[in-house]
Amino acid sequence: MFYNRSVSVKTFKYRLYPSRSQQRLLEQTLETCRHWYNACLEERKTAWENRRESIGKNAQLCKVEILKDSNPYAEKVYSHILQIVVQDLDKAFKAFFRRVKAGETPGYPRFKGRNRFDSFGLKEYGNGFKLDGRRLKLSGIGRVRVH
Repeated sequence: MFYNRSVSVKTFKYRLYPSRSQQRLLEQTLETCRHWYNACLEERKTAWENRRESIGKNAQLCKVEILKDSNPYAEKVYSHILQIVVQDLDKAFKAFFRRVKAGETPGYPRFKGRNRFDSFGLKEYGNGFKLDGRRLKLSGIGRVRVH
């Protein structure tokens, strides 16, 4: 017997009003995420081209701690943010392979330039971020005014 239950996922968008120092930290976080996305994509691409080896999401998730230990910018970024980056890349590959299988124009996942990477995500409320009145408390960044 097959049981399918619908899962409700809520997404919230906030307009942030950060201070100058918070703006700088947000930009550094975004840039670190972009570099991590491109590094994971490069790893998958070269592994396939050189060794015909497929690298999965779990293997790259394990490398988040190594990145945080070796990169001074990444050590300031909350781990869940970097894990979401890996999950986003994995979704891009799944969509690519789904389109290949369906016979559509596939579109291999792209490396992201500064103008093509404009957000980062967090996993769950209370773990890395929390809404505190009119402020959004972000781990590693502080309490940012929101609207």
